[in-house]
Amino acid sequence: MLYGRDSELKTIEQLLAAAEEGRSGVLVLRGEPGIGKSALLDHVVANTELRTIRGTGVEYEAELPYAGLSLLLRPALGCLGRLPEPQRHALEAAFGLAAGDRSEPMFVGLAVLSLLSEYAGDGPLLCVVDDAQWLDRASHDALVFAARRLYAEGIALIFAARDAPGSFAVTGLTELHLPALHPEYASALLDGKAADLSAAARFRVLTEARGNPLALLELPLSLAGEQSGDTLRPGALPLTGRLLIAFHGQVTRLPESTGMLLLLAASDDAGDLGVLLRAGANFGVGPADLAAAEEANLILIDDDRLRFRHPLIRAAVHQRAPIDRRMIAHRALADAFDAADQADR
Repeated sequence: MLYGRDSELKTIEQLLAAAEEGRSGVLVLRGEPGIGKSALLDHVVANTELRTIRGTGVEYEAELPYAGLSLLLRPALGCLGRLPEPQRHALEAAFGLAAGDRSEPMFVGLAVLSLLSEYAGDGPLLCVVDDAQWLDRASHDALVFAARRLYAEGIALIFAARDAPGSFAVTGLTELHLPALHPEYASALLDGKAADLSAAARFRVLTEARGNPLALLELPLSLAGEQSGDTLRPGALPLTGRLLIAFHGQVTRLPESTGMLLLLAASDDAGDLGVLLRAGANFGVGPADLAAAEEANLILIDDDRLRFRHPLIRAAVHQRAPIDRRMIAHRALADAFDAADQADR
């Protein structure tokens, strides 16, 4: 059951209705990790009568040309023989189905458009691409090329991608942002999956999840080892493997210097920028190293304070760091608390 997504479902239903009437359309779903993009797509696919073709970007295949496209179009390859010869040859060469020179990208894009149209036949077609941020560049370009040229084929094309700078960068396509769940729906989701939580545990999960559905489902699993009777241990809840993967992924792609500053920030409750930069100086890092984290929308800097955009990003940074690295960060912070206004810390 989906909670709090009526508005988004209505938008998608309108897209599907247009496809049934022969009008094609494209929608890009955006949202932070765990916000429910895949769950929304699962719901749509499970409840539509439209013929459906579905693919997903795979992070470890992101450097393999046309890997994502071949997964998506595999069910439609029986229609290859109906394509114009230049397009057919281009797609066959791209997928390694025939010998040939490197495929011309424009012909591959046109072949994708033609193949989807042929596969749709006389009926509407729903084409879904999840985790589009992990598509290899060649697949990304071919699909976006085709998406911009959809018109009257009766095809509804939906991409889902993380909401981060450079993540499935496209222009000219309709986008829909999935926000955090309203508190009413966040409470309903939590109560439906973990009705036996104590009032204190329930409040803590709701506070740390901030309306993120994945966190609402996974954080209760962390409580078992953090609860003694009716008492919860202080500090952030440890994250499950799924949450670590979801919220730490962007951090691993940042420069090491930026990662060090984020670990210092995750180890300090106050977020005092002066203290963090004094501590960072021990590792040769400075204000410029924060830029990558700001551009990735992981942190916010207000005046002289640094805070993480979501508390689970902070928890993931701290939990994924090796214990020796955490100890080094805490020692550097202790040394940085040398100003008079830090004497009580």
